[in-house]
Amino acid sequence: MKLSLAWLFALVVSLSATCFGADASATSERCEDVVLSSVFEKDGGLALRFDGYRALSLATGATISDATGAEIDSPEKLRTALGIEPDLSKAKAGDRYGDDLGDAFYGRVSVADGKVVEIAIERREKRPAIGIAWTGSDAVGSASRRIGEQILRSGGRVVFLTSAGTEERCEEVMRELDGFVMPGGADVDPVRFGEKPYPHGSVGCDRARDDSDINATRWALENDLPGLWICRGEQVMNVACGGALIQDVPTYIGARVKCGELLEEDATVIPDEGAPATYGGKPTEPCDPPHYRAVWKEFKHGSGRHPLGTEDAPAISEDSKVLLPIVGRRFISSVVTSHHQAADPERLGEGLVVVARTPDGIVEAIELQKNAFSLGIQFHVEFDPLNSDPEIARLGAAFFKALIRSARAPAEGL
Repeated sequence: MKLSLAWLFALVVSLSATCFGADASATSERCEDVVLSSVFEKDGGLALRFDGYRALSLATGATISDATGAEIDSPEKLRTALGIEPDLSKAKAGDRYGDDLGDAFYGRVSVADGKVVEIAIERREKRPAIGIAWTGSDAVGSASRRIGEQILRSGGRVVFLTSAGTEERCEEVMRELDGFVMPGGADVDPVRFGEKPYPHGSVGCDRARDDSDINATRWALENDLPGLWICRGEQVMNVACGGALIQDVPTYIGARVKCGELLEEDATVIPDEGAPATYGGKPTEPCDPPHYRAVWKEFKHGSGRHPLGTEDAPAISEDSKVLLPIVGRRFISSVVTSHHQAADPERLGEGLVVVARTPDGIVEAIELQKNAFSLGIQFHVEFDPLNSDPEIARLGAAFFKALIRSARAPAEGL
């Protein structure tokens, strides 16, 4: 395995930002290098949100120490210093959140019997401005709001971007940013990669959003702006670099089964209900003859979850520069997915490297490795930010904390 000093440093940071102990029900645990998000009222007392996703009540007599010079020595003073977490429910394109929160505070949190008993504030950092890509209208959807919440809780500020549809407009909306996230959404128009839509292929395309996303992606990559491209975002990343997409994963898998690249006994056939019949849609015309569409074992690539590799069959490349240090191991027990398209591994964009894929060959993550932090992922790490599934929440928080660290790094000279 190839190791570099940068990789080792990032891996140590990723591992140290976890809680040592089984879970909140454990007798005791210590959480190192966590961001302190907010202090809020809960069950007649106060609670602390920290580490991007956790929220636990403060024990009676919980102690607070401060090595930053801010003289925070009580829950009330910590609550004032952290500020009130913004409500993003009415966010719209062009809005900013977190500018009035001040610095982000980091430190150590000790937990006993499911309650916070000690908070040691160790450092404070400026909050970098992270832009969330425009999604085609002034309204901000639920996925973008979840991303915004993750950014705020990981120590950043949020800018919901307006359209970057022209080069001039793109420069205007991107130049102030320290980092960038592109959420999922509708299919990319196949004309962008030299194809026409085929049955079950690309539908619901939005030319204005395609223009904006491709411009913003190229600007971010050319300017080495730390960025995370999620689901459609990963697909746009590939197209923006000159690559192409698999327009319909089940059609692609079916073709691979038919030509013998995948074993038929490993495939599950999806009934052909007519074109386009994509996820969430209804057929507009019957298919005659029907198309052979299939998925491989449990990797259905629709709305659901699947593992990304196992300990015995790792899916994440040992040469990954960004993804592997975030995860800390070469597999993920469960990822959230909702897609029917993917980056075409045979037509990968210039400079991009595949760093994770499922056993049926679907690309799950790509990196532009000449940059410090340019990562595209097919799965959704913004899901479950409030810990209804602790493993998914912990994984998602790790991605956003890593982005914030990278976004802050240029100003610190790292």
